[in-house]
Amino acid sequence: MKGIVTVDVGTTSMRAILYDGGGRIVHIYQRDNAPEYFDDGRVEQAPQAWAGILADSLAACAVAARDDGIAVAGIAVTAQRSSVIPVDADGVPLHPAIMWQDRRTAELARAMQDNDALVYGKTGLKISPVFSALKMLWFRRERPELWQRTHKMIGIQDWVLYLLSGRYVTDHTFGSRTNLFDLKARQWDDALLDLFSVERRMLCDLVAPGAIVGGLTPAMASATGLPAGLPVVSAGGDQQCAALGLGLFSPHRAVSNTGTGSYMIGHADHPVFDEAMRLACNASAVPGAYIVEAAVLTSGAIYRWCRDAFYGDASFDALNAEAAAAPAGANGLLLLPHFKGSGAPYWDPQARGAFYNLTLSTTRGEMARAILEGIAVEMKGGLSLVERLCGCVDSVSVSGGLARSDLFNQIQSDVFDRPVERFANNEATSLGAWIAGAVAVGLESSYPAAFARAARPEASRQYRPDASQRALYERQCRRSEALYQALASPVLRELFE
Repeated sequence: MKGIVTVDVGTTSMRAILYDGGGRIVHIYQRDNAPEYFDDGRVEQAPQAWAGILADSLAACAVAARDDGIAVAGIAVTAQRSSVIPVDADGVPLHPAIMWQDRRTAELARAMQDNDALVYGKTGLKISPVFSALKMLWFRRERPELWQRTHKMIGIQDWVLYLLSGRYVTDHTFGSRTNLFDLKARQWDDALLDLFSVERRMLCDLVAPGAIVGGLTPAMASATGLPAGLPVVSAGGDQQCAALGLGLFSPHRAVSNTGTGSYMIGHADHPVFDEAMRLACNASAVPGAYIVEAAVLTSGAIYRWCRDAFYGDASFDALNAEAAAAPAGANGLLLLPHFKGSGAPYWDPQARGAFYNLTLSTTRGEMARAILEGIAVEMKGGLSLVERLCGCVDSVSVSGGLARSDLFNQIQSDVFDRPVERFANNEATSLGAWIAGAVAVGLESSYPAAFARAARPEASRQYRPDASQRALYERQCRRSEALYQALASPVLRELFE
């Protein structure tokens, strides 16, 4: 039997999963690799650590494949997006990766905001510290000596593809998260390169998502036990692959994917733009299609912070149990999940996280529940925007770390006032990468056919909205909006600068 190995580079871990020819998981290798968070808003990670984990994870999958009689037919790569690594002519990183949550370019974003309409009209993205272009501009202005030594400015996924194939290649899904990619033409835009002072020679060559970018290098083959020349596939960005792994092929379904950050995602057959520039439009992992995204920049990261700060060594099961014991609405406690600024709909890098309505009777369980509700409320705003651009959404498919919690899925259903569905395979991002890889190497004929084989919708779990909670959560949404607007007061902001 033939199989596929997927590589998924997340914000806090890297995992490699061996799938058989039917899209069933045979083996998972995962290792944590969290970034370093600094008080001044910087978020960095060492690229060399990914290189070691990559070799170890593929070697583990190679052993598992031999043990199970599976012939690996290809490696499909997905990863977080918009992080930046400068490398020299020998492919050696010159600086830690500036991660997608990094806020060091917030002042640059403010200085360039008069160009928002121009940039959004071409890229589907506002100018933001989240995306790659400002990070590249920061290197040019703040690290000129390093800039002179830089051969390529690459993302994490480009780094992994380079380690595997020896080629500097990126696909349209990653290009569309840079602020440098013309969404309609699907190519780098010269005017945007000039605007952000980025040299074309420093960018990777573009390919369609799902393309075979090269073969496994002899060095990596020797390190992993996989055959040299094995096809290496750029499956697409993590959110695009998650949408693919949840079967997002039509506008009538949306995807809620909750990891370190969260995304509400809708499908579009052509580029769509929000006149107020609140939603991002990106290339889909499905070649030729598009997705719209509403981002919550910190979600699972906040829940982890809560555990570390208030629960010590306890498991997430302890948080979930105490959150479930707290009443809906958390006794009036509100959370704004803006711990690294806000994404959609505000795109406000100066926004800050806040608990409001704390009292001496507030418990940590209520705080845990308020976090889950605050994330869901923020996602509800994204769902409303997705519907404006893509049409009515009948149901929401969920995935990601927080979606393992039945409580959070029920909260999402209640807040969204929509049915929520969790498939039996909760590894939606890796499953999307498997779909892309299986089609690329000829194991499957099409993306929908591969999804139908692997997702097994009959084994999904359904969550229905509780009508008795509708009024409560509608009020929570109004309160959260009012609280954000109050905290965005210029007078208040000045006091905290």
